[in-house]
Amino acid sequence: MKLFSKLIIFSLSTIPLLTFSQKKAEKPNIIFIMADDLGWTDLSSPNTSLGNGSKYYESPNIDKLATQGMSLTYAYTQQNCQPTRAALLSGQYATGPQNGVYNVGSLKRASKGVVTPITPHYQNNYLKEQCVSMFETLKKVGYHTSWFGKFHAIKVGEHAESYMGVDYNLALHKETKATVKGVKVKNEFFAQKDDVKGWMFENEKLKPYAQPYDSTYIKNVLEPIKNGNDPWLLEGTPKHLTDALGDAVVDYIKDRSQKDSPFFAYIPFHAVHVTILPRLDLEAKYKAKTSKDTRHKKADYAAFVELLDQTVGRILNALEDPNGDGNKIDGIANNTLVVFYSDNGGFMGPTDNTPLRLRKGTYYEGGVRVPLIFRYPGVIKPNTINTTQEIHAIDFYPTLADIAGAKLPNSQTHELDGKSIAPVLKGEADALDDKNELFWHFPGYMDVRNMPQSVIHYRHSDNQHYKLFYRYEDESYELYNLTNDIGETTNLLENNPSHQIIELATIMNNKLRTWLLKRNAPTGTWAKNGEKVAYPKQDGIKKYCK
Repeated sequence: MKLFSKLIIFSLSTIPLLTFSQKKAEKPNIIFIMADDLGWTDLSSPNTSLGNGSKYYESPNIDKLATQGMSLTYAYTQQNCQPTRAALLSGQYATGPQNGVYNVGSLKRASKGVVTPITPHYQNNYLKEQCVSMFETLKKVGYHTSWFGKFHAIKVGEHAESYMGVDYNLALHKETKATVKGVKVKNEFFAQKDDVKGWMFENEKLKPYAQPYDSTYIKNVLEPIKNGNDPWLLEGTPKHLTDALGDAVVDYIKDRSQKDSPFFAYIPFHAVHVTILPRLDLEAKYKAKTSKDTRHKKADYAAFVELLDQTVGRILNALEDPNGDGNKIDGIANNTLVVFYSDNGGFMGPTDNTPLRLRKGTYYEGGVRVPLIFRYPGVIKPNTINTTQEIHAIDFYPTLADIAGAKLPNSQTHELDGKSIAPVLKGEADALDDKNELFWHFPGYMDVRNMPQSVIHYRHSDNQHYKLFYRYEDESYELYNLTNDIGETTNLLENNPSHQIIELATIMNNKLRTWLLKRNAPTGTWAKNGEKVAYPKQDGIKKYCK
């Protein structure tokens, strides 16, 4: 009898495990949220920035997401918006054959009046139509795909459908152009009332969400998410684009939660990109708040960060309760992977990236290191912080495909540069031994922030992280130990470096050289004679350190 009882108890105890196993065998929904210009220290969470989060900005919803999932503290991007988005959607570095997007606009962006010794390489401004995008790969295994927000990396918003594989397209600019009293005007971030079209944003599909804030919206949408702000200050004022995009995503989640197929929602917000234009209720909150952070004091930027955070909170709440009736029985959060990321480091002026060096536009940590969170209940252990594995925008494509059970494109058609870090997310490894290098290459100019250079991030076998810069104009080098010198203050190749440092730098230099050669990476030409600029030399480190 006792044995029979034990068998029953054992059998019953295995039921939840079987149910859990079967549920996780399903393809998860995927929500990929990307902030614009949100710096590594711009969240109040300590998880994403090794305890360097803001003491002034508040991001309680994203902070909660971090406690529910895994934060990776060595998360990287390209130096600004467009190349990061191109890398993300293609899974390729800018040197990839379907990519070629190195910078926003062009590589000929030297400061006015500056004569440059190198004639920059010509770049693509958009992903090529031959690109097999992340959307297309997920569609092949049954995903419904959607795009909400900024459309950098493709030529126009419509291309999200025509060659990127997007089923529901809400790609748009932040600027809304309208005709008001017969005059054409442009507004950033807020809806406008056009003489003919009425209240509107750029994309017609966002028009249903363009009406000014009214009492019903404030009571039902903004009141439940408020955090020390008074949303009633907004009554009758124009809708903010960030809120409107949040409205559209919430409705999309409600609709897709009733379908059988999984969905992939790509949500690249325009917040917190300049011009810094937050909601006035949140700005009023921060104007009345005294900052306890010497780095962060600007009320408008703090308000913009929290507007982004509140909108993320609304999206997360919609996963818990898609129809919003208070009953979470229809929730889909447990079978949804949520990723939160930023497209590059903070833009110096509105914010401060300290202890990281410099800002957006550079390859120093302040320009390319960003917050990153993955949440997938039952798969990713909650409240975990990975301080070892590096990850770049190119790695999301194979990682999401891996989790979704999607086959990667034929390498002859579309070769990926990224690698899946799914084993790290599942807790099977702290870091992958075959993924310990990241590369950046910039064959041109970007005002005072960037010049012709190549960079390698390398994790040594002792899990120390290093970064080596090579500058083409003068064949100079910089080497930093990021583990011990997060602010990149000490160039290890200066002041008679040790034999061990020279050997390490030589290894990194030759890895960088091999990567450039393999990809036939463009370097531009010398203005004086038209000759191609050479790659770093094999003995470059030893000659530099003599």
